[in-house]
Amino acid sequence: MKNWKKVMAMLCTAAMVTGFSAPVWAEADAAEDTEAADDEITELTMDMLDEAAYEGTWLSFEPGFDLYVPSNWDVLEISDEDAADGVMFQAQDPDSEEGVNMVVTATDVGTEYDLYSMADELATEYEDVEKVCINGLYAVSFETESTYGIAFLEDAEGMMYNVQIGPKSDDVQPIAETLFVSLIKTEDNVEDAEAETDAAADEEAAN
Repeated sequence: MKNWKKVMAMLCTAAMVTGFSAPVWAEADAAEDTEAADDEITELTMDMLDEAAYEGTWLSFEPGFDLYVPSNWDVLEISDEDAADGVMFQAQDPDSEEGVNMVVTATDVGTEYDLYSMADELATEYEDVEKVCINGLYAVSFETESTYGIAFLEDAEGMMYNVQIGPKSDDVQPIAETLFVSLIKTEDNVEDAEAETDAAADEEAAN
């Protein structure tokens, strides 16, 4: 896996948001199609939050996933070196003395990689590794020494996408939780937004 450990550890300056279509996201049964395997996966949705930890903006990323990112954070520029290492996006809290920031990276891991092998390999390096399903997207959550993270796969191109935020603290943890449970397929987020708009219009018409 090209630059896998380097990319997973990165918290650097970066920024680029693009769009793409027709991704093939990893399924839970990629390696094990058993009831026991499904029981190991924790279901997470944004509806499970009592409230978001921040006011945010929805951003769409290639090849078709969205994240709810803090609106007041500064989007940072990506260097050529960081872009070559797979950095897609980074934003930083301008009010943080600790330099709190998030980074999104993409790594070519090959089409033979799956949810279970990804979880197993992350578990050799990091703590609190857990298989999750976030709004229908299968992923692995983990913690490094300094960051909270999630990683998920796009099967067709064999790409692993990684979202990390840090440094870890009691203040950053709820921000990380909101960021991670916001992960959703772009197409599903669009459908949800349209449904909310239609519901609001119906309610207004009824009044």
